[in-house]
Amino acid sequence: MIQNFKVDQARTFSSVLLLGVEPKTAFGDPYRQEVAKDGTPKWVAQLAAEFRAFGRPQRELINVGLASEKNPGENIAPGTPVELLDFEIGVMERKNREDQVTGVQVWYRAGAIRSTAATGKRPAEVAG
Repeated sequence: MIQNFKVDQARTFSSVLLLGVEPKTAFGDPYRQEVAKDGTPKWVAQLAAEFRAFGRPQRELINVGLASEKNPGENIAPGTPVELLDFEIGVMERKNREDQVTGVQVWYRAGAIRSTAATGKRPAEVAG
């Protein structure tokens, strides 16, 4: 079973910083970029995300998948605060050979990345 959840970035994270963007390579072939069904190249953005858990700040490095004709992080310097447009989290069951659920796999996906550094505002304050 697969579940997708839309994420309200401003309410979920206190900050999201872009670390870098790389082509997503095809499994078993580090030289071939993966593409979506429609032929659009796939990318992976590495991000540092901060959120509050149990009243304390927590930080995680997350990889977010994107599909774009050109590098979605182009012209965004590493360390720049960003907003993820159409950001969602997916959760999928992991099963063993006997079809028993052994855990879950979590993945992140976004439609685009936009710098919020120019305005100095948090994503909730940026006009869409």
